[in-house]
Amino acid sequence: MSDPNDYTVGWICAIDTEYVAAQEFLDEEHPRLASQDPNDNNIYTLGRVGQHNVVIACLPHWNYGLVSAANVASDMLRTFTNVRFGLMVGVGGGVPTKQDIRLGDVVVSSLDYANGAVYQYDFGQTVQDKAFRATGHLDAPPLLLQAAVQDLKTTYRRHGNQIDKAIAAVLERNPRLEEEYRRPDPITDRLYKNTFTHAGPSHQSCTSVCGDDESTLIIRDARQKYDDNPKVHYGLIASSNQLMKDALVRDRLAEEKGVLCFEMEAAGLMNHFKCLVIRGICDYSDSHKNEAWKGYAAMAAAAYAKDLLGRIAPSRVEAEEKIRVLSRIYEVVEKAQDIAKQGLQTQIDFARERMSEKENMCLQLFFLTTDGKDATYESYKDRVEERVDGTCMWFLEHENFQKWLKQESGPLLVSADPGCGKSVLAKYLIDHYLPRSATICYYFFKDQDQNTVRQALCALLHQLLTKKPSLIEHAISQYDKKGKGLINSTKSLWEVLQIAVKDPQAGPIIIVLDALDECAQSEFEDLIRNIERQFPSDHFDHGKLKYILTCRPYDQIVSEFSNLLHSFPNIRIPGEEESETISQEVNHVITCRINQLSTTKRLNSDIKSHLEKRLQETSHRTYLWVHLVFDYLEGVDFKKTLKGLESTMTTLPKSVNEAYEKILNKSNDKERRMVRKVLSVILAASRPLTLSEMNVAVNIEDTSESFRDLDLEDEEDFERRLRSWCGLFVLIHHRRVYFLHQTAREFLLADLASPTTVSPELHWHHSITAQDAHAVLAELCVRYLNFFNSDTTLPTDANGAAGHPVDGHAFLDYSAKNWGAHFREASIIDDAAIVPPTTKICNPDSKSYSTWFTIYWEMTHTKCFTDLMVASHFGLNAVVKQLLENGAELEAKDETGRTPLVEAIEGQHVAIVKRLLETGAKVDYHYQRRVSESDRRRMGDNKDDS
Repeated sequence: MSDPNDYTVGWICAIDTEYVAAQEFLDEEHPRLASQDPNDNNIYTLGRVGQHNVVIACLPHWNYGLVSAANVASDMLRTFTNVRFGLMVGVGGGVPTKQDIRLGDVVVSSLDYANGAVYQYDFGQTVQDKAFRATGHLDAPPLLLQAAVQDLKTTYRRHGNQIDKAIAAVLERNPRLEEEYRRPDPITDRLYKNTFTHAGPSHQSCTSVCGDDESTLIIRDARQKYDDNPKVHYGLIASSNQLMKDALVRDRLAEEKGVLCFEMEAAGLMNHFKCLVIRGICDYSDSHKNEAWKGYAAMAAAAYAKDLLGRIAPSRVEAEEKIRVLSRIYEVVEKAQDIAKQGLQTQIDFARERMSEKENMCLQLFFLTTDGKDATYESYKDRVEERVDGTCMWFLEHENFQKWLKQESGPLLVSADPGCGKSVLAKYLIDHYLPRSATICYYFFKDQDQNTVRQALCALLHQLLTKKPSLIEHAISQYDKKGKGLINSTKSLWEVLQIAVKDPQAGPIIIVLDALDECAQSEFEDLIRNIERQFPSDHFDHGKLKYILTCRPYDQIVSEFSNLLHSFPNIRIPGEEESETISQEVNHVITCRINQLSTTKRLNSDIKSHLEKRLQETSHRTYLWVHLVFDYLEGVDFKKTLKGLESTMTTLPKSVNEAYEKILNKSNDKERRMVRKVLSVILAASRPLTLSEMNVAVNIEDTSESFRDLDLEDEEDFERRLRSWCGLFVLIHHRRVYFLHQTAREFLLADLASPTTVSPELHWHHSITAQDAHAVLAELCVRYLNFFNSDTTLPTDANGAAGHPVDGHAFLDYSAKNWGAHFREASIIDDAAIVPPTTKICNPDSKSYSTWFTIYWEMTHTKCFTDLMVASHFGLNAVVKQLLENGAELEAKDETGRTPLVEAIEGQHVAIVKRLLETGAKVDYHYQRRVSESDRRRMGDNKDDS
């Protein structure tokens, strides 16, 4: 049997055509391995080329691209630890503009001091007239290989290459390969002009659909007597995760960067697997793909690789440093994610260059934020953890998912219990697994702050129109009617989406909606009905639209999909029925985390095994529970003996709720008040607060009267303090403060309408009502806004005389836009201490009013109010009562004729309407009619007309 340590050269192919060619150029084929590393998924061919022992591996079928190449290289190094360098050998697309590159020629990656040997780039859609953007250049081949290339180059110049003869010798030995691998007729080597695209479907040959009309071809002279044929070229190779088939972009890269060849794998290797890239040219990187030349091109590349190895002495190879083992592939995956993000930015930039000013304004409108204060739909996906290798397989291998992948359209519903990784799965599918041939759009519902269908539709349209800018016309027709009000009309947004996805230019589209159970309950049924309408039962052809939907296994959600079962009988994957499989995957995560813990805690093998066994015996274990338990273990100093471990095991939380309780109980009595304030703010906030906002909010005390009373610390210090107070219960991502998980919100929140039995051991469980949380935030906002009435306001330069290291004005935007809603939701009683200061900020003559109202007006386009109008507009019953008692003018009107009663009626604040009528307010029916007809049009149909 072969010994892995005997092999020093790694040879990687992408497709089976290349793999056959590589095997045929072995001087001797060795027996297969008896065993290999358990984490190595490759199948190898072993053999000798000249004096070198070579291991050859091929990428899995249909699994091309830089990540797949990096995985194969990583696995190879697990078993073949003595490999010194690699060769990436196969076919590629030539660039025939800078050099006389023809089909069957060979391009070898050669150092360009500006761009390396391989130039990394990516596309959104690599079709005619689209843009590109570079994403970096990669390491040059090892000096040993560079020297061998130079030596061989000199020999070829003097004596010519023998590549064609070497291929002929192979085919003579193995004539069964003749048909596929011989040199095709030169007449099939057609180079079309870069403006002439393939005239038919991709599976039809150029001979049949493009022809040989000289007006579409570039005519080239035959090669001369002493020209090599095939010829070897040396220069820059461009590598991407997508196939290049755009002649215009090809030529632009050639002009700007001097690229000679395009391929799809080298970018995954060069910085991780020291190698040389050798490509036989099988097409011209345009829409005219040429299958006839693929076999010969693969043979030509393999022949060159064999020639090259003949120039290198084995002793020189042994002197090379071994390639370090790539224990994980995350670095490459992260790079792939970066490329994808940069590719999206390329599309955004290019789309905006082509769009009119109005189209750009319309597109930006769907993003819903322009000032950076609000969290974006991307940030909610980005804060989800990455999948651990070996997990999510219960879904990826499920029969229904595999069927869904193969079908052209339809929804797929994935249900699973809390903490079982639904969002992690959704993120993995979006970022790594779903086919790149489709346009992938997503939205992660989040209870309270990202839970409306309107927000979801805006995010989906922003992604779809960014990636497919030609579809913007469908949005413009609605934008012309409604202007900025378009994004407030759920009905209109659905119309835009439904028309856009049916456009033939849209192509395949996959929409991923995560956590349907966190969608606003009042909007959920409408969401499902509209999804149903996209797959009518009386239509056999549903286009190329697909959905993946994730949710908890709630009957009221799952039952809503019953109408789609007739058309799509495999619509559902019930993860709650895969509990045993998911538990095994959780066990795998436990093993991974124990290996990490043993490094930091220096655990011996007996302790590791015992801990692993005990944790894996825990019933109802979930990914979330594992995450919390290991956070606990990392923070506790336990005795590293079996007895010491057992003692610690008795204190381990046996459920997620117990884990949450332990985290929050770490705070002392003095800190507990601050922790409760922080948690109340997160519970009630209309959006995640930034660290700066939270810093100001929690430092507002009952005694605070001005900005100078704020005891603000540096943001970094505050972040550390927040983490020490709340531990893992709170997550800080991109400088914003969130709960770790939706279950953390559910753990805290008490439902007065449906009280549940709470364990006496869980003091934090269901300890805060929504009303109490709103009351906390309402008081903070009102006290903060009243600071502007103080004579001692904070200087403009927050680092100046006031001595504050952070901006005391950070909480202004949030307070201005949300104080009224929090006060209303808190149901403040008439004699509450917060009522008098609230009346002050309602007073149009106060400094605070002019401060907050300017910001609020920009958001709502509301005109000037009296104090009673403000209170009536927001539904502040206690404030209305006090203002009326103080003699507020009941019939005061703004410049449009609005009265306090109109404001209360429009806001549907029944108690205030009743109070105002009882006090003697008059109803102006003429005004009501005007509001319903003209004013609504002026407001851009601001009320949702779904």
